[in-house]
Formats: sequence, C-alpha cells, structure tokens
Amino acid sequence: MKLALIFDRAFHAMADMHWRMLAGLILFHALSSWLLLAMAGESALQPPAVFFYWYATTAYTVGYGDLSPQGVAGRLITAVWIFPGAIAAFTTVVAKVLAGIGDIWRVRRSGKGDYSKMTDTILLVGYHPARTPKMVDELCAEFRGGQTLVLLTRQSATELDSRIRYVQSESLTSTAALARAGVANASRVLVYASSDADTLAATLAVAAAAPETAHIVCFFEDADNARLLAQHCPKVEAILSSGPEMLARAARDPGASQVITALTSHLDEGATLFSLTWQGAARPIGDLAQRLWGLRATLLAHQPTGAASPRFNPPRETGVEAGDRIFYVAAERLDQFGLEGS
Repeated sequence: MKLALIFDRAFHAMADMHWRMLAGLILFHALSSWLLLAMAGESALQPPAVFFYWYATTAYTVGYGDLSPQGVAGRLITAVWIFPGAIAAFTTVVAKVLAGIGDIWRVRRSGKGDYSKMTDTILLVGYHPARTPKMVDELCAEFRGGQTLVLLTRQSATELDSRIRYVQSESLTSTAALARAGVANASRVLVYASSDADTLAATLAVAAAAPETAHIVCFFEDADNARLLAQHCPKVEAILSSGPEMLARAARDPGASQVITALTSHLDEGATLFSLTWQGAARPIGDLAQRLWGLRATLLAHQPTGAASPRFNPPRETGVEAGDRIFYVAAERLDQFGLEGS
C-alpha cells in the first residue's frame, strides 16, 4: 500500500513538472540504466543505438523480445529500475501532451484563444445568429479554406463552427481582444454588430489597429452613420441596407431582386459579381471587355483610382490604368494573367 502511494505521488509530481525538468529526469534515468547494465555485464545492450532501441520499446510497452538482459543481475536491474522508470516517463509524456491539447481546446472553446501570430486572415467583428453563418458560408465558398476566418463576438458560443476561430470579448472595441483576434495581420475585416452604434465604434477601433493594406467593410442600417464614418475613415467600405430600394425595384422590374441576390452570392449557381485591381500596363477598357467576353465574363463597371464610385458602361476608349478597379460578372474569379492574354 505504501509502495503504491509512493508511485502515485511520484507520477503526479512528474506530471506537474515543466518539460525541461521532465526531459532531464528521463535523460538521467536512461543514462543510469545504461551504466547499471554495463556494470551487470550486459554487453549486447551497450551500443548506443541498440540501447536506445531497447529502452524505447520498453518505455512504449511494446516489448518485441528480440533484445533482453541475459544475466540475473541485468534482469533484476531491469525489473526494479528500468521498467518502472521508463514506463512512468512514457506515460507522463503522453499525459502532458494530451493535457496540453485539452487546455488549448478549452481555451479556444471559451473564446480565449490567441491568433495574433496568424497572417492573411479574415476577421469578422460582431455576430448575428442568422446572417453571420451565411457570411461564413459565402466566404468559405469563395476562398475554399485558403484563408482563416476569425470571429470576434460578445456572445458565448454554444455550438462552434469548425471553419472559424472564435474570440469572445465583452467589448468589440477592446484593443486586447482585437489583438488576440489577429487584426494587425488581417487582410480583410467585416464588421456586422447588433446595432449601428456598435458597428460604428467597432469599425473605428478596427481602422486604428488594422494594417493599411487591410480591406475593411461594415454594414449600417442608417445612411447617417455611414456618412459619419466616411468623415473619419474614408477608406472603409460601408454597406447600407437596401431593403426599401430593393422592394421598390422589384415592384417596377419583376425579378430584379433575384438577379441582384444571385450576383452577390457565391453559393448560387451561375454568374457572380467579382472585382479586380488592374496591375498591368494601361489599355482601353474596350479591349478588356472583349477579353472578358472571350472568357465568358461580362464587364460591368470601371472605378478609376481615387474615384468615389464606379462608372457603369464606360466608353470603349476609356483607359484603364494601374490601380484602377474593374467589376465583372463571371462563373468564377479571373486573375490578371487571364485578362492580359491576347
């Protein structure tokens, strides 16, 4: 009974050790085992590679039986010293690894994970139970797992989406929470809070912490909030609710709402609206429109660098300069090289 108590206390003491201390004890036990077997005259187990193989199979409890001590002294040393120590070391390492994995899982599930080291992420700020999952579906369909999605929200998640990383904070403007969510390295940030006031505050916080190259998009119900944001963060793209306008358009032009919805969704089959920032040499937009037509795509609009809004149906002779953005409708996203082809 006392022996079992001693082993139990020893096991828990090893489990609470740091990795360096545990590695030192394992090394000490292996070296002392090798020396004891040498003193016992077990010459077959003395070569370092042979001893390592035998010691590892002993610790892993595999026990192939191809190597074993031959003398009485060597067998006693193995039974009393090597077996308990090697097996205890192996089980302790396994226990610590599993405990570490469990701690990481619990931290991430509670929203306390740290994703500040990740790069080129897509950060979603705020959560709407019906609309946020749809945004996740759209982003995953577009990027197909190529970028990591991180969600910063005030709500405690009960059912986590395996496609996103989760950060919980009492405030969407918290500098620490935004840092843990990886805002400093994000390539895109989508802000969709429960109210326009929260969206405005969160967007201002994001704009202050995100890199210059990050594309920030936010959603407002009220145009006044969008105008207020534009005064402080002109580079942020604000999306306004188009419910009344969509309703009126559908009444005047039946089917218009279905077309607009299809153009904005990557989940629906058929054409989808895309944009591309032109990086090549200047060329007439008519040439690009013809090239797009050959790729089964349709040019929709052209937005010159610095322009507040895109121009629809521009004249064919309009020049497209480096940095301009073109909008087109296609079944899939096209790249610069495809458009530069003859």
